[in-house]
Amino acid sequence: MTPRHKKSPQPIQALFRKLLPREFRQQRAQNEHFQQFFSGHKGDAVFQMVRLLNVTEQYLHVSLPNPALANYFRLHGQEVRQQIKQQFGQDLQLKISVEPQGDESATQPKYNPLPHYSAEVTEQIGRSADAVEDDELKAALKSLSRTLHDKDQQ
Repeated sequence: MTPRHKKSPQPIQALFRKLLPREFRQQRAQNEHFQQFFSGHKGDAVFQMVRLLNVTEQYLHVSLPNPALANYFRLHGQEVRQQIKQQFGQDLQLKISVEPQGDESATQPKYNPLPHYSAEVTEQIGRSADAVEDDELKAALKSLSRTLHDKDQQ
């Protein structure tokens, strides 16, 4: 029997390096410099909210959390382009998108507790349900009355 040659497994990092483009590290570093450029503007809070999406040879694509801030940024676009040209030596067109950031309420359902109703109100809903002719609506109103009454008892 011939001995098997075991190939030693390559580290995942080495595998990924083969897949990434050659200029990946340089592009990543450049993106970090652009992001720091926006984050470093102490005088303008809008600049600090800019999130860099992509940089190409012609465009700088950024996002802001809402349309009003994006419009403000568009208004100052020429000034931004001039600052980028001075600091990075590149004359880039700005592409501005709106993407809400860190809005966890949009991904998680809101908990809306039932409002507090007095026993008088819940009884009135129950009595009104008796006067309704539609059986499904009557059952729904009765159920609502019981739910609100039970909640009031807790």
